[in-house]
Amino acid sequence: MNQTQPELVTTTLLLQRLHDSADDDAWRHFDARFRRVIISTGLRLGLSNSDAEEAAQETMFQAIRDYQANRYDRSMGRLSSWIIGIARHRIIDILRRRREATLPGSGAEAIVEDPSEHLVGQVFEQSLERQIFSDAWEMIRATGKSSLKTLQAFELTALRGVPAQEAARQCGMSVDQVYIARNRVAQRLREMVQRIDEAVRDGL
Repeated sequence: MNQTQPELVTTTLLLQRLHDSADDDAWRHFDARFRRVIISTGLRLGLSNSDAEEAAQETMFQAIRDYQANRYDRSMGRLSSWIIGIARHRIIDILRRRREATLPGSGAEAIVEDPSEHLVGQVFEQSLERQIFSDAWEMIRATGKSSLKTLQAFELTALRGVPAQEAARQCGMSVDQVYIARNRVAQRLREMVQRIDEAVRDGL
């Protein structure tokens, strides 16, 4: 069993393993990697929480099923474009059902324009970047290589916009210590983001 942390397994390796329908571990890693991104994409395109989760569930199910049936042809486009295309259709289906249920017989489905593939792609990319950053931050926190005060100083100043003087007061540190802590964590975070980004985008 591959003991590499899920976030650092390349997408290419996951795709190779997904050809084995019995590799449930690969399915879980692939699902964890992209389900949250699709949910975020759906939410930002106007879906409710439950509808976004439904769109993500249907997208992941179809993507895995079609991939294992050899319906994805890399020569026809990137994997991300293929997943985005599936997600777009699922999101549009849900948006149309909701419009028809709200205004039955009014032709509302023709009035409101469905999101273009370009727009869905943009939102997907932004959601992916946010997810990579979030995963990197969680991994930094989980490693235990930085003290709680150091992490708190970074979070307050870099993520929440709290002035250094106030962060120093809350953390029981000097202002200089706050700046040093922020710089150290920022460097580690940049490196972690790069590692995860490279793993995720490999083959994507």
